[in-house]
Amino acid sequence: FSDMRGFTEMSEHMEPTQLQALLNRVFSRLTQAIRAHRGTIDKYMGDCVMAFWGAPVETTEHAHLAVKAALEMAAAVQALNAANTTTAPISMGIGLHTGVMCVGDMGSDIRRSYTVVGDAVNLGSRLEGLSAIYGVTIVASAATRAQAPAFVWQELDTVRVKGKDAAVTIYTPLGLAADVTAAQQNAVALWAAFLQSYRAQDWSSAEQQLVTMQASGVHYFLCSLYARRIASMRARGFDPAWDGSTHFDTK
Repeated sequence: FSDMRGFTEMSEHMEPTQLQALLNRVFSRLTQAIRAHRGTIDKYMGDCVMAFWGAPVETTEHAHLAVKAALEMAAAVQALNAANTTTAPISMGIGLHTGVMCVGDMGSDIRRSYTVVGDAVNLGSRLEGLSAIYGVTIVASAATRAQAPAFVWQELDTVRVKGKDAAVTIYTPLGLAADVTAAQQNAVALWAAFLQSYRAQDWSSAEQQLVTMQASGVHYFLCSLYARRIASMRARGFDPAWDGSTHFDTK
């Protein structure tokens, strides 16, 4: 799932024909990235594009191809922003999940569409909604990460999203391993060490690690997010029942 952020506010300041032209321009670039990596466009919904991999033509590389497409989509939006001088910059959130789905023609006796349904679809949508919270463009599940090992992944959190009881660990891809710098790799390692302290409720150690990372400009948005969480959780004291996950009650 990919969604343009701030679309409602943007639409308030544009004529319908201008909005249509903008959407067509953005959707064309996103669709090119999806199709280039063998994705199937499911539908366009307002400012959202839904796509899936593995059908109608099966492929064992579905997760890898989906991640490559997502990274290209993010780059395409950056290129559009660089060339755009008439409207506000576009930002985007992308959610990726890998799982079993039912695919085929679905609908009514009058009209049908080729689409996918299932719990895996719902989770993909929920993950897209988390992208703005964590300050990243792409949020992927552990299931997608496991099937796309050629990329370098940064863990973001373990979450419980609305409608699901089980916790899901979420990540963002930094790129193919060959394209990720040593500095980025080091930043990922520092962040992983911080998450260990955070989940152990070792607030003093976790705060010091955040200060060190912020001073070097690493993961600034995430550092600010977790600093606020630590301040709130420290006030509650040690909770032996806490499993380290974050609960989201809204979509």
